[in-house]
Amino acid sequence: MKQIVPIAFVVMIAATAPHLSTVLAAAGGARSALGAVALAKAAATVKVTLNYKGKGTVDSSHRVWVWLFASPDIGPNAMPIAELSVDSNGGVATFEGVSAERVWIAAAFDEQGVMSGNAPPPSGIPVGIYMGGDGVPKSVVPGDAATAVLTFDDAFRMP
Repeated sequence: MKQIVPIAFVVMIAATAPHLSTVLAAAGGARSALGAVALAKAAATVKVTLNYKGKGTVDSSHRVWVWLFASPDIGPNAMPIAELSVDSNGGVATFEGVSAERVWIAAAFDEQGVMSGNAPPPSGIPVGIYMGGDGVPKSVVPGDAATAVLTFDDAFRMP
């Protein structure tokens, strides 16, 4: 009778081992998947230095507004994912908690002192887009080294 208990235990372990390894593998895979999601969604920082070279003066009433977009298609139907403003020329807008993989940047100078940041810039306002040397909107990858310098003037205005 003493041998029946150990044999029964061995049979029970042998019967459950395939299920146990499947459960452990699934749990490990779930942990790996959760880790990948956490890494993909890790919020990061984007810093944008804004240089307005037009005829107006940047101050607390005439701010430079800056927006981050999740697509290079910045236009009338594009929705920004974040916005900030600065009240000094050469000011730095620091976006924290950016979870997009890449962002594209646009800015506008509020020469009329009427912008509140909750709507597109009014017609005629000087605007600029962060561009590469090829004249195409350039993306920024959020992170510790994510910095951009956007310099614009009065040459391009909101239609």
